[in-house]
Amino acid sequence: MSRSFVTFVLAAAAFMTLLLFLDCDGIAQQLVLGIATAGFLWFFARRMDVDPRQIVCAIVVATTGEVVLSLGWGLYTYRHALIPLYVPPGHGLFYMLAAVSARQPWLRARETVIRNGVIAFGSVYALVSLFAFNDVWGLLWWLAALALIRQSRNQLLLATCFCYTIVLEWVGTAIGNWHWNAVVPGLGLHSANPPAGVGILYILLDLITVAITTQWTGGRAKEPALSF
Repeated sequence: MSRSFVTFVLAAAAFMTLLLFLDCDGIAQQLVLGIATAGFLWFFARRMDVDPRQIVCAIVVATTGEVVLSLGWGLYTYRHALIPLYVPPGHGLFYMLAAVSARQPWLRARETVIRNGVIAFGSVYALVSLFAFNDVWGLLWWLAALALIRQSRNQLLLATCFCYTIVLEWVGTAIGNWHWNAVVPGLGLHSANPPAGVGILYILLDLITVAITTQWTGGRAKEPALSF
């Protein structure tokens, strides 16, 4: 793996953890955190080989999803703001993490092992969450994520994306930055905090972003879309 990639992953992990601990109420504080996240994203985006249009697209798509899923549907709520200002650029950062990971030769050489490991872990995790927390919603989401991972032409992108998302969700919910509703509004299905298959959201984000930007670039996007 390249030194720049390792530096990026370690820096992103440290920055996001610090950010979640510093998250607090207040417009001024939220502005500072949002600007800091945007600055961090801009700094590394200049050094990573990811099309800026993909990052911008990921931010727009993910922010739209936040409005629909959190403010509209009420699947989850944030503790300190309706949607914290660090969240939109944070989505761009997580898209970039997955995209850069999927290009690392060391990881690509082990794509099958990583994919199978994620599938095994996700399946066990979903079943444990189902029996321990009645996480029906998480199981359904995991089954959808599993189907997408297995059908994608870039399984490494989606597998690493799922891993990054699970870690983020564990940390964010443990600290209390956001909380998933125990019952899915309108459906009555029980959910854990976080639901086991929550990685489906970033998987869909990656796929939608790649699909849109592939159209923009005339099929020259660096991450291939689904191949059913």
